[in-house]
Amino acid sequence: MSVAHFLRELRDVVYAAQDLEDDLEYIELHKKFNKQLPEASTQSSAKKPRISSSQQLELSPDDILNNVRNITEQLNCIDSGLKDAIKMAMLFKELDKHEENSLGGQHHILQKRHVTTSSMNARKIYGREYEKAQLIRMVKEPPSVNSNVSVLPILGLGGIGKTTLAQYLFNHQEVESNFHEKAWIFVSHNFDRIRITREILDSLSDHNGCKFLHSTNLDCLEAELKKKLTGKRLLLVLDDVWSNEWTELLFPIESAAIECVKIIVTARDQIVLQGKGKRNEIILKGLEEKDYWSFFVSCAFGDEDPAKYPPRLHDVGKQIALRLQGSPLAAKTVGQVLWQKLNAEHWMYVLKSNLWELGTDGNNIMPALALSYYNLPEHLQLCFCFCSMFPKGYEFNANSIVCMWIAHGYVFEAELSSKTAEDIGHEYVTDLLCRSFFEYGSSKESLKIHDLLHDLAHSVSLGECYIYEGQTPKRIPESARHLCVQSSVNLSSICEMKNLRTLVIFGGELQAHELEALKNIRVLVLLDSEVKEISPSIGHLKHLRYLDLYETSIESLPESLCGLYQLKVLKLKKLGTLPSQLSNLINLQFFVVNCQRRLAFSQPWELVFPLKKETGYRIAQLKGMKKLRGTLTIRKLENIQSKEDAREANLKEKCHLMELRFFWSGAFSNFDVVEEVLDSLQPHPNLTNLYIVKYMGSRTPSWLMTYSMQNLKKILLYGCANWHLLPTLGQLPFLKTLSLEDMNATIESIEDLDVVFPSLEKLELEQASISFDGMPVTRQECRYFPRLRHLSITGCDIVRGLPWTRLSALEDLKVYYSSGLDDQLPGCLQGLTALTKLMIREAKMVSLPGGVMNNLKALKILDVSLF
Repeated sequence: MSVAHFLRELRDVVYAAQDLEDDLEYIELHKKFNKQLPEASTQSSAKKPRISSSQQLELSPDDILNNVRNITEQLNCIDSGLKDAIKMAMLFKELDKHEENSLGGQHHILQKRHVTTSSMNARKIYGREYEKAQLIRMVKEPPSVNSNVSVLPILGLGGIGKTTLAQYLFNHQEVESNFHEKAWIFVSHNFDRIRITREILDSLSDHNGCKFLHSTNLDCLEAELKKKLTGKRLLLVLDDVWSNEWTELLFPIESAAIECVKIIVTARDQIVLQGKGKRNEIILKGLEEKDYWSFFVSCAFGDEDPAKYPPRLHDVGKQIALRLQGSPLAAKTVGQVLWQKLNAEHWMYVLKSNLWELGTDGNNIMPALALSYYNLPEHLQLCFCFCSMFPKGYEFNANSIVCMWIAHGYVFEAELSSKTAEDIGHEYVTDLLCRSFFEYGSSKESLKIHDLLHDLAHSVSLGECYIYEGQTPKRIPESARHLCVQSSVNLSSICEMKNLRTLVIFGGELQAHELEALKNIRVLVLLDSEVKEISPSIGHLKHLRYLDLYETSIESLPESLCGLYQLKVLKLKKLGTLPSQLSNLINLQFFVVNCQRRLAFSQPWELVFPLKKETGYRIAQLKGMKKLRGTLTIRKLENIQSKEDAREANLKEKCHLMELRFFWSGAFSNFDVVEEVLDSLQPHPNLTNLYIVKYMGSRTPSWLMTYSMQNLKKILLYGCANWHLLPTLGQLPFLKTLSLEDMNATIESIEDLDVVFPSLEKLELEQASISFDGMPVTRQECRYFPRLRHLSITGCDIVRGLPWTRLSALEDLKVYYSSGLDDQLPGCLQGLTALTKLMIREAKMVSLPGGVMNNLKALKILDVSLF
């Protein structure tokens, strides 16, 4: 048996070990929560909510021991078999070497990485007119004042045409006449600074290469290079660059007394550039459809006249070309196969085949793309392969895919790093985008994979990812770990898939017995489904980390779900009743209900938690969820009866929450309780955004009066009618946005502050009467709103004490329907020298004073409507 066979077996054993480890962790959590159940409960056992049966879910000591023994025995067998397989592989390698020698090394040449030269391989270049013009323009541009060395990157997937474009430029007559010297260097994977420096020297027209032909002294080589470049204009092409080590070549070139050097770098990965040539980079995508069809025809028909062949053949050819998405190398590869038989039957076979099944030679598209794949770090290989479980062309959400990676343990957190797993996962996304393995979909939040790369991912996943398509029942391979079902066929075959770890179903539903069979599932997603309820059997999926029911009609969750202690992500569109023991989900990080589209990676989802007085809607259900992230909205806070109940939410220990939104509504009978409740809902100091809506108390919560909330960046207070004296918000060091709506209040300040509102960039006042009289405006050494750029005042009767003469950074001012500013407005505008946009509605003035307009020298947009 082959090495690959034993490696697949080893992978299976690793999965088994992970499952056992998770089993043991689950057992500990299950015991912990069983101990916490009140023993002397007045409830009868029949009325107690049932989470799951420990007898069904736990392993006995004998089971654990047997599992460990089985894993150990399998590892020993694999170890023995792998050693034998490696010995056989080495023997065959020796035989191959012997055969190579007898055949003059031809086999070795076929397997060797193709070396590029400056000679044009293509008789004609199809398309790329814009890119060709851009490159010629940039190459002919004179050097900048700061540097005589310019880097011009050409980036793109393997086989997309980077080398061909560089060859065109290198041999172009206009370019050639612009330089004294030219050098073409094939860099490849194995970067060798000495070899490359020597080859550049050998390319110089007046250099005697013999002197340094075998030199390994880098100092001598670089000294000679600097000498030969003195006063010269050099065009240098570094083709097929794979690492950032190439920047070491710049040291002798930049220190030489040169006139001008233009360096063309072809690479697949933006990361290797190290920021060099960022402004000049050309990123190659697939050829335009018209150009690609012309190129495809030349590859498929060769020297034959395409017009001699029936339209049917051309129609099939166009479908094949569409699949290849503009890749020149794919057109060459598939064209070789099509050229063998110029008939519709053969071409239809090719249309329905995957690229790796076509049996083309060693110079085809898959090996070219595989080079990029095997150059990825291991963690990125895992993440990329996983995405091949989705259908071609499918756009997946960046946040969702990161959470799925985390659920499978593909995201590795550094022990001492302050970054969360989500932060690291999004770095993986950025890396895969930079390396062209991902591309953006219809929005910046959606991602997709080029069809050719999807084929690659599927081929290297070794059968782990499987897409079930069509209406005909079929057998799913045993190797499948990640399954996507794109049809409404009977899913009973899933019951046989004991090792399945991911299941994504489009338009279907799972029966109770099917759910119970998914014992090792980590990720479960139902998309575009009319299912209205989920079976209590969901509680048996003890390894489940990610449950997405958002695109279903499910509005309630079974109590058994509260036994999924490992669950990190739960997504629902609506939720009528919350399970009573929801707080048992201690690992829950993202609870998506009434989801609002996020604006930044750092704030993925929102949990809207409506409170009621009946069971199932108590704030205590948030108690154990210490890992919640993103935004938490708590509505109907008037239903909290006491400060003790409010403390049950345990908000101050939820260190990952970035935004809190508190909403009151309805009538109030006891304002003292309202104040105590808000005081007891103290957030963790990490909180950055705070919304308080219709709070009817008059007292500021103690946690907002101290230095505990120093990280706040945004505050919105709305409809807090009795809250007349606001705290000293001006001392918050990072506050960037402050919105006060439907309020009548004075903002306190501290006399000895050197800077008031030091970071505030945006101030919004709407339907409010606001006084800043508490600020010590008489202190000339004190700075006020030094970064305030946007000020919006709408429908305000009173705005007092705002230090207009100190708003030196203000760029955008809107004053709408605010009678309280009519008398102040002309004087207010006098000192706003940085103002670029002024918008006024319904002010009681005949016109703006001419002297005011003369002072507004930076003004670009003026929109004024006066009485």
